[in-house]
Amino acid sequence: MRICLVGGALQGMEAAYLARRAGYETLVIDRREDAPAFSLADGCAVLDPIESPREALALMGDCDAVLPTCENLALLECLSRLLSDYGGRFLFDIDAYRISRSKAESNAVMSRLGVPMPAPWPECGFPAVVKPSVSSGSEGVALARDAEGLARGIAGVESSGGTPVVQEYVDGTCVSMEFIGDGKEYAGYVTTEIIAAKDYDCKRVECRPGILPPGSDTELRGIGLAISAHLGLDGILDLEAVHTPKGLRVLEMDARLPSQTPAAVLAATGINLLREMVAGSWGKPRAGASVYEHYVVRDGAMESCGEGEFANVRAPRLERGLFGADEMITDYVGGAGEWRFTMINGGATMEAVEAKRKACLRRIVDEESITRIIDEGPGGPA
Repeated sequence: MRICLVGGALQGMEAAYLARRAGYETLVIDRREDAPAFSLADGCAVLDPIESPREALALMGDCDAVLPTCENLALLECLSRLLSDYGGRFLFDIDAYRISRSKAESNAVMSRLGVPMPAPWPECGFPAVVKPSVSSGSEGVALARDAEGLARGIAGVESSGGTPVVQEYVDGTCVSMEFIGDGKEYAGYVTTEIIAAKDYDCKRVECRPGILPPGSDTELRGIGLAISAHLGLDGILDLEAVHTPKGLRVLEMDARLPSQTPAAVLAATGINLLREMVAGSWGKPRAGASVYEHYVVRDGAMESCGEGEFANVRAPRLERGLFGADEMITDYVGGAGEWRFTMINGGATMEAVEAKRKACLRRIVDEESITRIIDEGPGGPA
């Protein structure tokens, strides 16, 4: 099985990792010569399919499947046109993505389906969250505690050419669940917990039993299946929600392969979401736990960071057993002044995983002469 990944940034790294774990060969296409996913793939090509469609089509035609791992709508629509007569698998639902990329449109869909969501402005009052209708991750997101903060957040979105969406700020356990469909049948997988860095970007993912109470877990799966059926999903959907004292509040849906959570799901349960998409079959997860986390090391300090900071990694490689970790995606070189790593550890229980990851972090501190450890969330030190 040979898969072409179009996009070599965070999603591309995730997909290249999952493909390697599934035993698939990968070709990554990206217009940047330094795309980080290149070093994790079996082959790479520097080109822009929009500018060089014939060359791109020839490369993709030699693959059994094509998976877009980017969020550029013009590129995604170009791929959809180019591959309209493609004989292999196009692992992307462009129609579902058009809806999910817009928070205004996806909120409208979820409202029609009766999905519990944060209250809209102005009925929500303060604190409120301001975000661009079209954005990725925590990009452009601001917390407004008063009218001045609201005006500043709206101005920030508009100055970047975006349309602001303002909703109630909800506090609780942030969770995610993936869904895969073939246009007729749909499957929901397992809940992961998303833990934010100081800039609200995701710094850590945990996958373990009992993240949500059983009733809430069943509710989240039902919501995702209802959305998938409404969209006629032929691909993958990521659903993000917050479990509050008042129950679930769904924040957003994304009809694309997410970064971070699939690797955590694989480490804990053995379920490879990329392989599920390719095979078109729904596997049964095993019981287990995992932690997936990002760090940057520089100036003698080791700091937890979001995926946006980790994206600055240079020529990453997959290492097994480095510092005692199950796996690391890293650009580590002994003696380097600055390096980054994503550490993935799994085990039968969360207690076993925590013991393993703490031992790994201690080894890094000892062997690399780390003098400071910084681990902050949105409200300060974790």
